[in-house]
Amino acid sequence: MVFGLIGLLFNIVTFPGILVNGIIQDVFNQEYRVPSARLAVDENVNLDEIEKTEEAMARVSRVLANGEEPGEGERLEEFSNYHAVTEYRTLFGVILGPFVATSILALVLFTGAVGLEMMGAVSDDSGLLWFASVYPGFVVAAHAFPNQDPTNALWDRSRETGSLLRLVGYPLALVSMLFSLLEFLWIDALYALLLYWVVGMPLGVVG
Repeated sequence: MVFGLIGLLFNIVTFPGILVNGIIQDVFNQEYRVPSARLAVDENVNLDEIEKTEEAMARVSRVLANGEEPGEGERLEEFSNYHAVTEYRTLFGVILGPFVATSILALVLFTGAVGLEMMGAVSDDSGLLWFASVYPGFVVAAHAFPNQDPTNALWDRSRETGSLLRLVGYPLALVSMLFSLLEFLWIDALYALLLYWVVGMPLGVVG
């Protein structure tokens, strides 16, 4: 209960990072042509409790035609079907691509913050001004880890495929799942601080 409330508060504070992560994930989904659909879902259905497979989603929703809107008592949901990705190796791009791109963006933002410190525009003693300078990089980095849906798809496909790439797929999926399980330890926040340290330490801004 307590960890859940803390996690909710953390997501509220870092909400811009969630938006950035979603945008970057969508870009890679389009690049790798991940099948998607607009679904009408009953308002009483909690999709967090539903397995993100085509069969499971079909039991609690219906596909909307182009231009069709949800009916009464329904809500609109966008569903990316990672399990329907045809090429196993494509899942690596869908998972690692957003993680790398988001991390690079966070490093760039942290570099800007460190640059402001080096120029004397802000400092640790600046309070809110310093916080404002590191906030963009922090919220982006805090939501850099791979999303759960493509990770679950990679795990399932790794169990099915005969490709030697599964030797990489299994560890990647396991690590991603582990990070998801350790969210209550604020591992995503620690990752953000690590990226800030990576930028600031060589330049003498971080001790």
